[in-house]
Amino acid sequence: MTAPSMSLLSLDEYCLANIFKYLVLDELMVLLGKVHPRIDNAIQRQLRKYRNFEFSMRFPPQYETDQLRMLGKYIQYININVGYSIDQEDVLAILRPLCMGAKESRRIKGLKIQHAKITMEYMDVIRLVAPLLLELDLRCCDVEDSDQLSLLLNSATQLKMLALNNKDVIGLEATLLSRLRILQINWVVGSNLSYVTTISHLFPLLKVAVYQGNLGALYLP
Repeated sequence: MTAPSMSLLSLDEYCLANIFKYLVLDELMVLLGKVHPRIDNAIQRQLRKYRNFEFSMRFPPQYETDQLRMLGKYIQYININVGYSIDQEDVLAILRPLCMGAKESRRIKGLKIQHAKITMEYMDVIRLVAPLLLELDLRCCDVEDSDQLSLLLNSATQLKMLALNNKDVIGLEATLLSRLRILQINWVVGSNLSYVTTISHLFPLLKVAVYQGNLGALYLP
């Protein structure tokens, strides 16, 4: 006698949740948008666990645009290690839908981009979530246009922690510095740091820390 077959769709929500809770993110994303709306709903409930999304462009996530946008709705922190040899369009094809989803849900709190040249195209994508960010870390990046960076930071009205390369700190506006709580500076050897003491004196409530690469804090005024 042949045993009766059972479909996932015949299971209730409790059973679906107990099945999908054992799947890792890559396994969930393979199914998202591919089976049935009920399955999508069960997967999305599991996506709430993935508040931090960190990846390297050497091994980028192989998700579709719609899947990335859905994932972005649940993410609170994004950390991308790019690499200067990586084509920016390959990066933005991932970052843009993530930020679009994050903008819709308004859950995102932090964004960190490492080892990338921050062009206007990058800034346009970051601007999607800038008003929501509490933390922005571009300390290991080369910002192309400091004026455009200032405009971007002016829109980040909730920002509390900012990390930049030391050359990008010099032009920061007083209105921004007055609302920050933490300023982290990536120091390039040989560059002038005299402005750090000035910032600390003018903004005594601002915690300033100077780093060199991945080393610990070298200077705490």
